[in-house]
Amino acid sequence: MKVYIRNRSSSHPTNIDMYPCLVLTRDTWNDYSYYTFFLVQLRIGSNSSSDRISLYSTRIMKRGQQEGKEHRPFEDLVDGDEIPVSDLANICSLSSDERYYKELESIGADLAQTILFTLRDVAVSKEIREQFQSEPCFKISLLRESGARELLDTAGSQFGSTGHLVSRFEAEIPLPGASAPHRFHFNFEKQNDVPHRINSIVGLNGVGKTQVMARLAMLLSGFSKAATKEKRATLGTEGMLEPVPSIYTVVAVSFSAFDEFDKPTKTQGENFQYSYCGLQGSRGKLKSKESLLGDIRTMLSNDMPDDKRNLLKSVLKNLVRVDDIDTFVDQPEKHEVMYERLSAGQRLALNCVLHIISNIGPRTLILFDEPELHLHPQLLTGLLSSLMEILEKQDSFAIIATHSPLVIQQLPKECVHVIRRDRSTPMVLKPTFQTFGESLSDITRFVFSATDSERDYRSILDNMFHKTKGDIDAIREQFGGQLSLNSTIYLESLRSSMEHIE
Repeated sequence: MKVYIRNRSSSHPTNIDMYPCLVLTRDTWNDYSYYTFFLVQLRIGSNSSSDRISLYSTRIMKRGQQEGKEHRPFEDLVDGDEIPVSDLANICSLSSDERYYKELESIGADLAQTILFTLRDVAVSKEIREQFQSEPCFKISLLRESGARELLDTAGSQFGSTGHLVSRFEAEIPLPGASAPHRFHFNFEKQNDVPHRINSIVGLNGVGKTQVMARLAMLLSGFSKAATKEKRATLGTEGMLEPVPSIYTVVAVSFSAFDEFDKPTKTQGENFQYSYCGLQGSRGKLKSKESLLGDIRTMLSNDMPDDKRNLLKSVLKNLVRVDDIDTFVDQPEKHEVMYERLSAGQRLALNCVLHIISNIGPRTLILFDEPELHLHPQLLTGLLSSLMEILEKQDSFAIIATHSPLVIQQLPKECVHVIRRDRSTPMVLKPTFQTFGESLSDITRFVFSATDSERDYRSILDNMFHKTKGDIDAIREQFGGQLSLNSTIYLESLRSSMEHIE
């Protein structure tokens, strides 16, 4: 199929000698200095305006495209020229406008496929996608809008192509004060029945977990207050993703008063498919227990699809004890006393679950910073169970930054990312043993770098063992006749070592 180029303010090409054909109209819109935007028109004849079908718009980039208008595809062609086949062989395209693919679908499968293959649309060709997906122009311009990411994965199915979801990716995140970027290899691909929907980031205070989570939110959503103000892309300036994953919505959640997530306005959240749930209000002031309860009531009163409301009822059993969960959700005014009696931790957990369910959709990523804050262990495990059920039902994923071995105990080692620092050089490691179902003491000792030289319960037992001259019964009496299995085993090992020396 022949393709012609025209300027937006000029007349239509007059040297067309074959139909059907395409006419691409150059547009001056740019994505952070990448010029890729074109209006597309299908010509099926020359008789009347009815022979001209608008296909709306698509983005077209050429191989190795740089910033600047002078690097725009077909820039060396004049108005009305036919685009050489050699130039077309060096491009790829992707539309962020759903109407583009719907209009193509309406003109018939054969003609639509011809157009898509002529413009080398990456939604219908996995091979072309793989050729271009590492280029900055592809990530920053073609995938600028969240809708484009979804169409990249789904639009091809309308034209006989098999979808290709990216659930495995690398994130490179530079942080101030670090001599090298943090490099993560996230994998959310299913491996039999092994848990795969949650990855975790762990490490001592000061290694950069909170900053990493904030940068991940920027990279995956494209939203940053500073980047918006400075009119720059987050990809490339806040870090890099390789390849850009099939994530269409980002939800940031934090129970910390010091999280670093950017908080979008309602409009910004809608534009970037990004939302925030946490202790910080819109003006940075911390929310009170009453404010959290008010948020819960507001979200329950909003219209929620039946499938999500049923999901909410299913997961709430992990967080609150209510005889009639249906009326607790559907008619909260009948449970005023119950809602008032919710603890601060329950209000946080319920607020979090409501926000996630309200904002989640297929292929959403939940970025959860320190869920263990303000929650007792039973409520934390209940929240994790609720989150896992939500992610499974909604085909979504989560990255959790945590200090809690209870979280790590629920995950296989492949999903655990341990951050450590050698002076200013960051390292991201995997545990050397299987963390899923492992004892909390072993997880704490390795993952959280608790060594024998640090002052934990064993150093206290060492001192008591020395003072009592190895009398374990005397030590047990000091604890009211009760001593944990781990403590007993450790004391027995001390006695065995002492006897061996004697």
